[in-house]
Amino acid sequence: MLLAGHVTLDRWEGGLEPGGTVSYAARTYLGLGARVRAITAAGPDFPTDALAAAELSIAPAGRTTTFVNRYDEAGVRTQRVEAVAPPLDPALAPAGWLEADLVHLAPVIGELDLGAWLAAVRAPFVGLGIQGCVRAVAPDGAVIQPPWRPAPEALRGVHAACVGEDDLRGQGDLLERLVAAIPVVAFTHGEHGCDLFLRGRALRIGAYETREVDPTGAGDVFSAAFFLGLAEGLEPADAARLGAGAASIVVEARGAAALDRIAEARARAAGVLVLPG
Repeated sequence: MLLAGHVTLDRWEGGLEPGGTVSYAARTYLGLGARVRAITAAGPDFPTDALAAAELSIAPAGRTTTFVNRYDEAGVRTQRVEAVAPPLDPALAPAGWLEADLVHLAPVIGELDLGAWLAAVRAPFVGLGIQGCVRAVAPDGAVIQPPWRPAPEALRGVHAACVGEDDLRGQGDLLERLVAAIPVVAFTHGEHGCDLFLRGRALRIGAYETREVDPTGAGDVFSAAFFLGLAEGLEPADAARLGAGAASIVVEARGAAALDRIAEARARAAGVLVLPG
């Protein structure tokens, strides 16, 4: 499978740690048995050994995209950006990479031209993470979310998408637009599970009960396991249960520290309920 998007460095009180959807998702795919290739951009400050088992095509950058994350008592995240790496062009893909069985477009701060990537990929399954499509950087470095109003044709070629509650702040009817244009959409609610929209019907998928230490990366891990399940032929509800099982693991430790146990997600999926809508 192929991932495209920026790896990041996330600043904590104790320093910098590797992050970004590509980092979390790559380790999820690897732990669930997939072969992983990733197209990204990073500076010399990024520890590429964090993704040592993945094949990487890295566009050089002066600095890796760097976020400062803060959570309030209600779990609402605010972010600032210290550095942004260059945009990613599909021309960076080595021969054959755009023909992967699964392509996961995973922008974090608008680094992918969605139209260009969808025109270039030749994959039977394309999954899209919405968060990087709705983010921009204000002059003071704050992460803002200007309205994103994609036309239906702009999303043609996307087979499934993941969107979180935070992604929809200030976005008006974006969820309705996604549901109308994309066959499978997961709308995630953290510890409260997700709503699954399947072209005319909706399902409610629960969460795997666990003790949360750090929510960072939960949506990234969910999306990777969810897309992998769909690409493997699971029914959408079962793919979402796999996503929920995977997300329950990453939140049990700070950052990506728990991802060495991500293979447990398949067993945990059995404990995730499909709930009344």
